[in-house]
Amino acid sequence: MVKLCIALSLLLAAVVSAGPGRPGGPIVKDSCTCFEKGNYYSPVSSDNCRSFTQRTAFLPAETQRCPHGLQFDIKTCVCNRPENTVCPYHCPRSYSAPAHYSRSCSQNGNTYRQLPGTKCHQFTQETAHLPPQVHSCPSGLQFDLRTCVCNYPKDTICYTY
Repeated sequence: MVKLCIALSLLLAAVVSAGPGRPGGPIVKDSCTCFEKGNYYSPVSSDNCRSFTQRTAFLPAETQRCPHGLQFDIKTCVCNRPENTVCPYHCPRSYSAPAHYSRSCSQNGNTYRQLPGTKCHQFTQETAHLPPQVHSCPSGLQFDLRTCVCNYPKDTICYTY
């Protein structure tokens, strides 16, 4: 009986320590970015997620279109049928046409942009080798393009409401 208890305890410990099996699927980094097989992917919200941006370390970003009738699905990191996807509302636009941003600031190799439609409470942080990351300012603060940090609204330049 003691041997059976020890064997069951060892088996239970092995199962618990192994954790849930993960077959190497995509990792959702945030509401606008997923990661799979060494690539970051972000849907382009401005075209209803019919295209997406792919970034690979040390290579220029590429914006690609999904096949006709499909949308980029952030949860699976692939183009999918629209009824099976959720298109995030405020993701940065395509890298192939960044001219839609009229204002940005740069600091320490990062480029920051106020996120349209958020009253400057959210902003993106971009580098040459990683996809944009969406950040939120603490409550009551706005992202300031003069200083590249969140600041009090009275001291902030806010271009996008």
